[in-house]
Amino acid sequence: MTVTDEGTLISRNPATLAEVGRSPSLTGGALDAVIARARAAQPAWAADLPARRAALRAAAEAITAATGELVPLLTAEQGKPLAEAGQELWVAGHAFATLAGTDWEPEERITASLGRPVTVQHRPYGVVAAIVPWNFPVYLAAAKIAPALLAGNTVVVKPAESVSLAVAAFVDVLRSALPEGVVETLTGGPETGRQLIDHPDVRMVSFTGSTAVGRSIMAQAAATLTPVALELGGNDPAVLLPDADLDDAAARLAAGAFLNAGQMCIAPKRIYVPDPLVEVFAEALAAQAQRTVGDGADPATTMGPLHNARQLEIAAGMLGRALDSGARTVTGGVRGHALPGHFLDPTVLVGADDGDDIVRQEQFGPVLPVVGYRDLDALLAMLNAQEFGLGASVWSADSGAAAAVAGRIDAGTVWINQHNALDVALPFGGVKASGFGREGGVAGVWEFTTARVLDPRPAQ
Repeated sequence: MTVTDEGTLISRNPATLAEVGRSPSLTGGALDAVIARARAAQPAWAADLPARRAALRAAAEAITAATGELVPLLTAEQGKPLAEAGQELWVAGHAFATLAGTDWEPEERITASLGRPVTVQHRPYGVVAAIVPWNFPVYLAAAKIAPALLAGNTVVVKPAESVSLAVAAFVDVLRSALPEGVVETLTGGPETGRQLIDHPDVRMVSFTGSTAVGRSIMAQAAATLTPVALELGGNDPAVLLPDADLDDAAARLAAGAFLNAGQMCIAPKRIYVPDPLVEVFAEALAAQAQRTVGDGADPATTMGPLHNARQLEIAAGMLGRALDSGARTVTGGVRGHALPGHFLDPTVLVGADDGDDIVRQEQFGPVLPVVGYRDLDALLAMLNAQEFGLGASVWSADSGAAAAVAGRIDAGTVWINQHNALDVALPFGGVKASGFGREGGVAGVWEFTTARVLDPRPAQ
């Protein structure tokens, strides 16, 4: 993505670097007009829950109908293979359909401590700003839009600059099924984001992205006491116990680690294996890591490029420093391609340790270190002392032993003998530097509401 002198956003194909299209950078009065439309639509939208459920179902159907149009655009702008783009669109539609049928209700009756009946009303904030990243831009937009709408809010979506075209096209599909003003797109750069968060008519902000940007958004929102929900980075470990099925773990972890070229916050980023099993597991993982790397628009491609030059430099730089420190690649490590884009082959690494950037930090790319451990208790203590806490997985033939270990890991999601097993009906989010707040299921709807107590005095 580049920005012209006139403030126009230019999207470029990560594989070919060719221009995909242009989007306006909206600030000032144009930004005010977008938010005004969302604010004007919100009271009527919030007044009719059955109509909201029906509209979400219609939106799900509209997504399905438009998938053939949206998939090539998502691939061209983001870089992922066509099959992965199709899966992202399917999950986005599934999120709308699932939430339309959830049993969430905006009111609950409780009995107060003195025995009188009280109503707790879960009310929408009003206009919600949904700020979405570039790695899964359509699904992560849907994960915010659908629950916010069900709760009675209207939504202004601010996509990452480099995926403005795909997100705007997705929102246009939603707009075809929803009342005017209920969902709006606001394209632009950092100044657009700052003005959106500062706007007095924006009553809540939901952000997915890096921890550094999340901290900045939280600090900015503090000035106006605007509530925020933050789904941030993760350096997600997979812990293999001595009796783990190595072949099964290798297949499943490779599938998760190299999806979207490793650009997924919940993907396994490092694998801890008992010392005697490191080499045999790394070989099994390397066999499962093989991909056809190329332009996502080529049906033969099974892994596309990284999304941008900066992310390539981060991942390749971490890999290079690890190799300089004595680590070695079992497979991959090759940078570049016949095309001019941001390519790095899927890479399995051994010999790195917890002091190396590639293990200690989130690489957000197709590089997967396998690290040996001797003392499980010491490993878990080390993991829990680190800053991230988004996801983790434990692998063992003994489900009871695996559950016991999983219970000791401080993370928002801990899987057993699987990883990346996400479900739109389940709450998703992190702890510590991985953020706070939840998306998914009923918990995700609560995130977009504030509680009001209606406490009438009993009749005399």
